[in-house]
Amino acid sequence: MKRTLQPRTRQAGPLFAVGAVALIAATYGLARLGYGLFLPAFSTAFTLSPTVGGLLASGTSVLYCAAALAGFRYAPSRPRLMTLLAGTTAALGSAGIAAAQSTLLFSGAVLVAGVGAGFASPALVELVQRNTADEDQKKLQSVVNSGTGFGVVTAGILALGFGTSWRLAWVLIAVITLAAMIGVLRADTSKDLSASDRSSNDAGQPPRALTARTLRRPVTAAFIFGTGSAAVWVHGRTLLENQGGLPSAVTAGAWIALGLGGAAAVLAAPWLARHRTRTTWRVTVLAVAAATGAFAAAPHLAALSFTASALFGLAYTSATSVLIIWAGRVSTSSAAGTSVLFTSLVLGQSAGSALTGALIDAGGFGPAFLSAAVVCAVGALGFAPRGEQR
Repeated sequence: MKRTLQPRTRQAGPLFAVGAVALIAATYGLARLGYGLFLPAFSTAFTLSPTVGGLLASGTSVLYCAAALAGFRYAPSRPRLMTLLAGTTAALGSAGIAAAQSTLLFSGAVLVAGVGAGFASPALVELVQRNTADEDQKKLQSVVNSGTGFGVVTAGILALGFGTSWRLAWVLIAVITLAAMIGVLRADTSKDLSASDRSSNDAGQPPRALTARTLRRPVTAAFIFGTGSAAVWVHGRTLLENQGGLPSAVTAGAWIALGLGGAAAVLAAPWLARHRTRTTWRVTVLAVAAATGAFAAAPHLAALSFTASALFGLAYTSATSVLIIWAGRVSTSSAAGTSVLFTSLVLGQSAGSALTGALIDAGGFGPAFLSAAVVCAVGALGFAPRGEQR
């Protein structure tokens, strides 16, 4: 698809890439996904019931979608503002979690902390476009997206290292988030471009080429992928502990392995950039399906659980990078397209969480996880990108 005119690109230095990776790590892996890792400690401190804990997780997903839709509207023309919102909401929410003395204040802080991730992806997709030469953009988009894995690793280390001192851990998360945001904004070279250079992006309107027809296939694929991948994200640790009998320290280690796999997706960036999206989508989502099935195969074997976790993290993060690349192929604005596809992904995860939970209650973990694996396989084979896109 032919793109609209883009502003003159200036190559940003390594600080921009490091800051962008760190901001994704902070907003996704720490401020948003860190909630689940710290949930046992939170439940003790605030006497959270499983129902309340689940409602908070659902609430963060709803607000994530709202922020992502705001990114659809404004990230193409105001990426620095969206970056500022991403960092400040995640940092303020994290600081609020650290300071909260009541369940009400804690719940509000969790919701605020989870909003930042919704702003971050579309903002950074746009800033990468503005700060990177055309031939390097797909590679750097994948590198930045791998930040989620680094964040999950850091969250796991903090959960193990701080234990009952979880408030200090969340102070550190707030500081890391602010530092990453400042690093991105300082290293962004597009802020120095003239108004005429940016005029094509400053119209303030969503791209007209982003239609239901062009988005139907990728939106469906993202939703199905989210539905299938939710089993591991939401119920994976419960499977390993309840079905496999593994101690919580070991399951936390498995989540660190998952994060390391996600961080390793940075090594897959050149491969993702070289190959067709049709190929990369099928390979990465089928790998998620295989890892999901492996979780249920022998949850009592720590070595297999660690391997499955690492494969899941690598494949899942790479698949979301493919979604970013795919968004750039169906839209004149990768930022707006990414907002829509990631919103569909999160909505699919919300549906998948509930469906997997119901299947676990009805037939146990094994059938539920195998069903999730099948759903991922359907998304990989039945809804891959069409054509010869690169």
